[in-house]
Amino acid sequence: MLKWNIIINTMGKVKLEVYNMDIEKAISLNEKQLLTATSEIIKIRSVKDIPKEGMPFGEGPAKALNYALDLAKSFGLETRNLDNYAGWAQWGDGDEMIGILVHLDVVPEGSGWTFPPYAGEIHNGRIYGRGAIDDKGPAMAALFALKSLKDAGIKFNRRVRVIFGTDEESGSECMKYYLKHDEAPTMGFSPDANYPIINGEKGMLTFTFTISFNGEKDTGAVLLSLKGGHRPNMVPDYAEARVAGNIDEISAQVKSAQSSVPGNFEVEQKTNEIVIKSYGTSAHASTPEKGKNACMLLAKLLGNVKFAKAYNDFIGFLNKKIGLDTTGKGLGVDFKDDISGSLTLNVGIIECDENKAEVTINIRYPIKYRGEQVIEHIRENTPEAFRIEKVSDMKPHYVPEDNLIIQKLKYAYEKVTGEKAYCFSIGGGTYARLFKNCVAFGPNFPGKPELAHETDEYIEVEDLFKNLRIYTYVLCELVR
Repeated sequence: MLKWNIIINTMGKVKLEVYNMDIEKAISLNEKQLLTATSEIIKIRSVKDIPKEGMPFGEGPAKALNYALDLAKSFGLETRNLDNYAGWAQWGDGDEMIGILVHLDVVPEGSGWTFPPYAGEIHNGRIYGRGAIDDKGPAMAALFALKSLKDAGIKFNRRVRVIFGTDEESGSECMKYYLKHDEAPTMGFSPDANYPIINGEKGMLTFTFTISFNGEKDTGAVLLSLKGGHRPNMVPDYAEARVAGNIDEISAQVKSAQSSVPGNFEVEQKTNEIVIKSYGTSAHASTPEKGKNACMLLAKLLGNVKFAKAYNDFIGFLNKKIGLDTTGKGLGVDFKDDISGSLTLNVGIIECDENKAEVTINIRYPIKYRGEQVIEHIRENTPEAFRIEKVSDMKPHYVPEDNLIIQKLKYAYEKVTGEKAYCFSIGGGTYARLFKNCVAFGPNFPGKPELAHETDEYIEVEDLFKNLRIYTYVLCELVR
């Protein structure tokens, strides 16, 4: 190694080649461990649950966090657990710190899986399970990238910190807690979206329409319940309604309408009520047009039932102002700009009984707009009976293309893939929006299906390994 050290010091070109050889060896040696770790952490059902002592988001997210931190400790990395809200694994020296922002929580699994959602099984070159690509697989790839550089003996002039969050899918309270109790990165990236580089994220607006059924209920059918959806950021794949009244009449109305509504329904006629089940297709709320909203399909079907006025107004509002459209046009918010494109709207949750209803909406609005503008236009296009409550607004995020982090990401991506790197904006939200000089970077490659939040979520083993190489070379550039 002494001879190589002399060459490294006198010939910069050879230096890179020697480093590449060391890095490639380290990456190769870590691939099998990475696959095992990804499978093991998928087995942990880290869905947000009822808080327990020392577990602010429930047992699952805390268990996943501790698995990742214990793994990092076994690599010889410095670690810290911030009260099971978040944690980190770190290596290197220097005042500046590079952050890799990942999350270990997942959305509920939903139904209809071909393979078990929490088994981490490999089939046909794919590792299946909730979190495989969003975001446990990429989180493990980032951790093993840091390990690979450490194993290769690369000198770190900046610290690298893999920051693990546990509440990304439900409001990112974990990272808010982190920022109150620890150091913000100088720059960084979040492997929680698509390649090449996402330097813009739309604003995220979540709110609830609330209405009380105080009107006339004596004439027409009664809506006993209408329920569907788990999270605002998911397109619901199942919804169910219970309707009472003249059973034969209601049944006839529903069955006659089924052929004209593009949904998949099951209708069960009981003694005192009709139960209607609606089956849709889940998708991420940032791309609701890729799913089939079971709630809104059911609302469209129910629009053919002769309800009492109190319920008829509610169903009519859903169909007239929202319907199957995902652009927000009916509510007067079909905005767009030249950076991030068009606004999207998703009805994520409906909870309704015979006395009241709550409809939770998730909107991704363009970067050049403000959440206040969106809410103002919605109020103008909403009847007074519908109250807008529980408003949450995450501002848009944008990093100019000439930023240092983007230049380094471009270099590494092009080096590994041989493809041209470019920047674009998305409707999805990542941790990057919470930090300065941070962008989203991978793990999904161009042309690959969007699998986050969907049934049979997976990541190709080859792509998992490719992410490992990209993140390793990115860090190699950033720590110098």
